[in-house]
Amino acid sequence: MIARILVVDDDAAFRTSMRTFLESRHHQVLEASDGSQAFVLAEQEVPHIIIMDIVMPGLYGSAASKKLQEYWRTSHIPIIILSGASHEPVRRLIETNPNIRFLKKPVDLGALDEAIHALLPQGGILP
Repeated sequence: MIARILVVDDDAAFRTSMRTFLESRHHQVLEASDGSQAFVLAEQEVPHIIIMDIVMPGLYGSAASKKLQEYWRTSHIPIIILSGASHEPVRRLIETNPNIRFLKKPVDLGALDEAIHALLPQGGILP
């Protein structure tokens, strides 16, 4: 099996474009539109990786990432944080956790693919 990836963004069109790209790479894609939904879905489905926007209604991506990293059931899940701007809380998260990466929007799909391969065992090809 290829990786099960949770895409979290309040922009439905962005989630759709990510789904199209990731499915073309044979990944299974789950979607959430905010940080709160992401936490619930991550706890239930335990994805192999999470791709998350920062600025969303409700629970921001940076706060959701911190919460996911602190919870025993989801603390092992690598996270790729996406944003159009750099944010200080994200920098602190990245500095303290090697399982978190930051990519700037608009997303370079090659860089995203590289980050997925770097964060997942065997480049995302899972038994």
